[in-house]
Amino acid sequence: MTSTDWLAVLAPRLSEPLFDPESTGRLRRLAGLLPGECQGTLETRLAPGSTAVDLSLRLHTAGEAHVLAPRFPSVQEFLDRWAEGSLTPARSVWLELDLDRATDGDRPPAPVVCAKLPRETDPGWLTGTLLPALQGRPLPAGQRARILSCLGALPPPASLLYVFNLQARGSDAVRLEIFGLEPAGIPGYLRSILPERVPAIEEVVPLFEGVERLHLSFDVTDEILPRIGIEGSFPRQPSRDPRWRAFFERLVRRGLCSPGKRDAALAWPGYDTFWTAPDRWPISELGPRGVCLRTLSHLKVVSAPDREPEAKAYLTFGPPDRSSEGATASSAASRSAFST
Repeated sequence: MTSTDWLAVLAPRLSEPLFDPESTGRLRRLAGLLPGECQGTLETRLAPGSTAVDLSLRLHTAGEAHVLAPRFPSVQEFLDRWAEGSLTPARSVWLELDLDRATDGDRPPAPVVCAKLPRETDPGWLTGTLLPALQGRPLPAGQRARILSCLGALPPPASLLYVFNLQARGSDAVRLEIFGLEPAGIPGYLRSILPERVPAIEEVVPLFEGVERLHLSFDVTDEILPRIGIEGSFPRQPSRDPRWRAFFERLVRRGLCSPGKRDAALAWPGYDTFWTAPDRWPISELGPRGVCLRTLSHLKVVSAPDREPEAKAYLTFGPPDRSSEGATASSAASRSAFST
């Protein structure tokens, strides 16, 4: 079974305005190279006329990592080490595949790799073991010092939740994603590490007023790069929490999301089974069993110099998340699909 089987189930929803035919075609070609056992996430742009889509897969078992490692030579060693348990504190791994980078025959493009961390991650283990494994080399002294400085400036109860390898996008930066800051606390933290970006972020933060489970992300070399991402979500899906719609409305009023994309994203959550989609169900692989769940994971706004902020929605799909059954379970307090 491949991810294409799930996309067939989702076919009626992979349509405009969130998905155009070209992006959907690329998505299907890529999904045919990937297993269907993992949770998938579609990263969609919300601005009018923006149709780019990316696909991410979550790995939370050794078996999933072992199966995928040979398909991604650039990160094979890292995936093998994580699967073998030598990087055990990393609780799960995400692979993000940019659809604008063509596949190489029967091999998918090199992924952006993300590792999820426990709340009390030791900074020495992070910079001395995990990040060198993730990057494929020891961290340069300046980058290591800058990362430790960023972590040292975190106010409680904020903590580092994710780290990213961005080499697939031509960057040696490490992306840090922070969990636990309130909207009012984000400018204050950035003022201590990247003061020149605070005025621009102060214009974005009001969009997240009342939003829960905030994440702040930025990229680090021997300096902190100017791209800043803020994301947030709610514990319940839109049908049970009207704050999702209010969040979208703020994005629409700011011109960062079209009304049509707002409505399509809000309508995404639900599920399909053999009984709701018999003509599209992967009957030869699953029989009449199983379920394909759809959730709205979170919304994100990315701010970069000399351009308008960009809003994105992250839509999950696939089999039920059983991560709570294993040692790499995600925390209910911070659960959301990873992002870039």
